[in-house]
Amino acid sequence: MPKESTELFPAHGRPKVGYKVFTVLAEVIQDKTNLGLPAKWNRNYELSRNKHWSQTSDKISLMTANLLYTHRQRTVNMLTDNNPTFNIVKRGNPNDIQDDSVYDDLLHIAEFWWGDTEQQSILEQSVINGETYGCTVEKIVFNPDLEFNLGEVETEIVDPYHFGFYPVKTKDIQKAEALFHYWPMSVREAKPKRPQLSKDITSDDEFLKELG
Repeated sequence: MPKESTELFPAHGRPKVGYKVFTVLAEVIQDKTNLGLPAKWNRNYELSRNKHWSQTSDKISLMTANLLYTHRQRTVNMLTDNNPTFNIVKRGNPNDIQDDSVYDDLLHIAEFWWGDTEQQSILEQSVINGETYGCTVEKIVFNPDLEFNLGEVETEIVDPYHFGFYPVKTKDIQKAEALFHYWPMSVREAKPKRPQLSKDITSDDEFLKELG
């Protein structure tokens, strides 16, 4: 008998890789729906946009002072007003002799990266998400297309609508088996990303028409 794989997803190129990925993703999305999180986040966003009323009236003027937006903006300004300080700490064997200038270089790189990539504005958007939804997600990856194709570390703010982890009951995200960052993509954007599959990429509308 072939040995059964203990991995969460089959290896690349194996049958039903996509099926397994979408099965797990469906469980992640359904769990968030069961908890009422998308509806809660949407309501929080509406309140921040001064949309307190679910319906309008021609006879009664429903006026509201958007104190929530003002409070949130003041909180964000207070939390992001000052530039952070960076520290590099040596860890490991204290008897390990290494040139301290290496740590100085790392410190200067961190400071340069913060200013050169304008991380202050990204931090502001991250805090806004935290104050709006109750959580914030930052995805930090190396993007080879930045800096004229030389590459640079990029911080992307991910809406909680488009993020999830598995197993869904995990309390510590460091112990999760999989993290999902998913979002809708247009056909025009998808085809250049997967040129070998471009002839098979169709829009949802066309696919649903084929299914009847």
